[in-house]
Amino acid sequence: MTIWVTADTHFGHGALIGGGRDFPSVKHMNDCIADNWNDCVGPADTVFHLGDVYKDEGWRVLKGLNGDKKLILGNHDNPLDFRLTDVFSGISLWKVFEDAGKDARVVLTHLPVDLSDNTGLGLRFRCNIHGHLHHRPAPTSRHVCVSIEQTGYRPARLEDFVEKPLSL
Repeated sequence: MTIWVTADTHFGHGALIGGGRDFPSVKHMNDCIADNWNDCVGPADTVFHLGDVYKDEGWRVLKGLNGDKKLILGNHDNPLDFRLTDVFSGISLWKVFEDAGKDARVVLTHLPVDLSDNTGLGLRFRCNIHGHLHHRPAPTSRHVCVSIEQTGYRPARLEDFVEKPLSL
């Protein structure tokens, strides 16, 4: 089993076409992202989607995506949306992995969190894997942005960002 991360699929969100996503149509965008997802993710894999899943009719893509899907809520997601609760086996605000190596923790979020020492989070977490920024760079070297635009419109393997494989 592989653990994957992705963010900001925005299935069905036509306003993103031409605004950095070079697809001829929403259908082409949805099909490309879904095909890439299913080319990577197997049925027994787990995917943490770090928010901003769909808009309008984009929810129709979700049931065709492989893997056990878990949602970290984004600013465009409604935790009571039955279309999300129907396809995601878990919905939360963040996910912490404590076994990332060197006694450090990794936190998955939608928005990047402030890892400075004065917040206390900088002492708790070695790395923040997040979405939300789309094409913009991650704020520090301790942040990893997995917005779909930054990962070739496909999920990324979580183990590529941590010292040792993580367990759920």
